[in-house]
Amino acid sequence: MLRERNSALGDGKTVRLTRDQKHNILDVMAAEIYKHKAYPSTKQIGLAAEALVSKHPCLKENGSTKGYEGWLNSLRFKMGNYRTKLSKSGIRDVAVNAGKRSRTNPEGAASRASIKRPRRGEINFLPNYPHGERKQTLETQRLAMVEQFKRTSMERDMVSIHQHMQRTFALRREEIVNLAPPVVELKDRWPALFCEAQLYSEFHRITNLNLPSTFYASLDKYTPQLLQLYKKRKTGTFGQKMEAVMMAFEERDKNDICAARIAALAGLPHYLKEDSAEVFRNCKEDDLEAAQEGEVVLVAVVNQEEVLQVPFETQHVSIVLEDMVVMSHRSWTDSLVILFALVYALHLKYLDKLSAFFEFIQVILLDLDDGRKQLRPKLQALKNELE
Repeated sequence: MLRERNSALGDGKTVRLTRDQKHNILDVMAAEIYKHKAYPSTKQIGLAAEALVSKHPCLKENGSTKGYEGWLNSLRFKMGNYRTKLSKSGIRDVAVNAGKRSRTNPEGAASRASIKRPRRGEINFLPNYPHGERKQTLETQRLAMVEQFKRTSMERDMVSIHQHMQRTFALRREEIVNLAPPVVELKDRWPALFCEAQLYSEFHRITNLNLPSTFYASLDKYTPQLLQLYKKRKTGTFGQKMEAVMMAFEERDKNDICAARIAALAGLPHYLKEDSAEVFRNCKEDDLEAAQEGEVVLVAVVNQEEVLQVPFETQHVSIVLEDMVVMSHRSWTDSLVILFALVYALHLKYLDKLSAFFEFIQVILLDLDDGRKQLRPKLQALKNELE
């Protein structure tokens, strides 16, 4: 119908829609938008409205500055109604937010309180159970997977474990997002989640992104520029810390890409004026036990006689969550990638002290945009320097 109207009316002419026609258009648009995002931002809805009138000029609004402001407002209300409709039919990523305060539920939480929705570019935030599966059948598969981890690493059937993890993804996300159990409980119920290969598979299920390859490709692209920026910043407390990082890096082999990566990442919190001392810790083997305490910590056991600020050479690195070592690795940069994957897999918040650091990884290195209007000023300034 719209294609015919566009041709018949010619440029600059618009069509007057009946109520049912507009309703049908909004229904189709809401369904398409939901396929991409259940809780789109106003900016994203605006892009959809703009695309609608660009494809069908006959729908432009006379007297409107941009020609689609009315469509934007209508789509915002339609998305709310569409989510309500899906919630009543049991669609999990919207049903999780049902039961908020309303005329029929005056004692419920405020409508905007603790909304569970993707905030960090997640594609599969809270999926439905696979077709034909129920909670009980998925729980049986979880127990079968746990039984595999009672065997030695050589005896485990990794193919079976991967299949169980893939099949039980929706059950796992339901537990993690809705209940937020402690890490010690998650490690007991989902031991495969704390194996490197399965952790990266989980990150891929959530974001549809290969974390290690994307992270390192982007880091290698920006590392030379970051190091040049670090050399320029020498004033203030953070400038002094930045200079210490660069002085340590200058002593390394300039062809050592691993050293360049570590310097770029270790210097980044200082450039963003964040204190990383409580999260990124270096220690000697004798002091390891005391250092492995904290909410979120990377503890590097270093080879140097002196405990340096930059962990270029490590014996091993412990990844600590909620005062418990959950994983370990030989490489400091790989440990940081694992920590970032755990933040997504366990639905953890970014630490306040390093929130800009983690947002840099999310938005600039991985391009996992959450639809925000803009980056915080210091991140936007850094992004502009890198472009």
